[in-house]
This record gives sequence, structure tokens and C-alpha cells, in this order.
Amino acid sequence: MREHGDVLRALVADEAAREPGDGGGPAGDPAVRAHLRFAAAALAATSGDALAPALEGFAGELPGWLDEGRPLVEEHVARGAGAIALEQHLQFGATPGADPSLDEALGRRVRIGGWLRLFALGLEEALGPAADGLAQALLARVGERHRELARLILSLDREAKAAARRRGGGPPDLETLDAIGQAAVVQAHVRTLVEEAAGALRDAAPPPAAPTA
Repeated sequence: MREHGDVLRALVADEAAREPGDGGGPAGDPAVRAHLRFAAAALAATSGDALAPALEGFAGELPGWLDEGRPLVEEHVARGAGAIALEQHLQFGATPGADPSLDEALGRRVRIGGWLRLFALGLEEALGPAADGLAQALLARVGERHRELARLILSLDREAKAAARRRGGGPPDLETLDAIGQAAVVQAHVRTLVEEAAGALRDAAPPPAAPTA
């Protein structure tokens, strides 16, 4: 993402133009969708020849797939409301509404998860019957990496804040710090998904044909 920041920024701008309102900032739907489109293009560019046509098709059709699948994301968010309340109670000893910033952070994480789930389902469909069950397996592996994901978020957050201090010659303001933190959450989730997807695609790719005499 760092090496092709111009491409990612163009995708974010394209998604923002498709979204009514302000788009929700660095962790809003346009930003998440743009990162997923970037990820799909990266998977297509780095796949083997056998999977390249399907992955290129997936990358090209992903904007439409994400549009059509928005109701599934909303259903995912609605189902996650109970899980958020339970996590707030068990982990933080709070109830929904007591800490709006906590409500927002947990809700943001659930919504990102909904978009990641939609991406995984689209990838499975693009690869055809041979990939049945890929989405569930992929999301399960991402879920198993929750501790690693948390560390990655912190690492990306620290790195971006240090860069902002160097550029500005001092500590960033609170708005910038919040934006950096939100961006780190999206980047970490998508990076983890892509790593798992890349591994699954390597496993799914057919072996190269034996050379003929």
C-alpha cells in the first residue's frame, strides 16, 4: 500500500464520490471498499497464471459486487449489535451508550468485518465450485489472528504518528491522531485478510503441468 499510495488514493476518491455524505472518514465505507479493491488488484497481479483470469475478473467486478452486497453488510452489523454489547460488558464493564467513543470503535470494527466477509464471499464465487467453503475458512483464519491483528494495528498507528510528527515538526493535533488510528484499523484488517487469502490461493492453485518431452 505504501508503494502504490497514489493508486489507493485514487480508489478512495472514487469510492467517496459514490457515497452520500462525508463517507465516515478514514474508516468509513468508502475507505474500506477502496482498500478491498486495492487488495483484489494486488491478488490478481501476484497470482499464478492458472488463477489470474478469475482474480482479474473478481477485481474488475468488485465495485458492483460491493454495491449489491451492501444489505449483507447491514445485516452483519445488525447481528453484531448484541456481540458489541456483550464485549463492552465483559471486557470493559460498560453498557452501550455509556462511552460513545467505545461504542463507535467497536461498531466500526464490526462494520469492517462485514465488508471483509462480503469480499471473501465474492472471492469464493469468482473462483468457482472448486473454492466452495473458501470464505468461511478464510474468515476463520483471520479471526484466529486477533492478537496479531491488535499488535499490527498498534504498529501501523505508531509508525504513522511518528511520520506525522516528522512532517509537522511536532505532535499532531487530536483530529489527526484520530484519523491515523482509524486508518490503521482498516489497513491492519485488510492486510491480514490479504495475507490469508494469498496463502489460500497458493494452496488452491493447480500444480504446474509437467514438461513434455
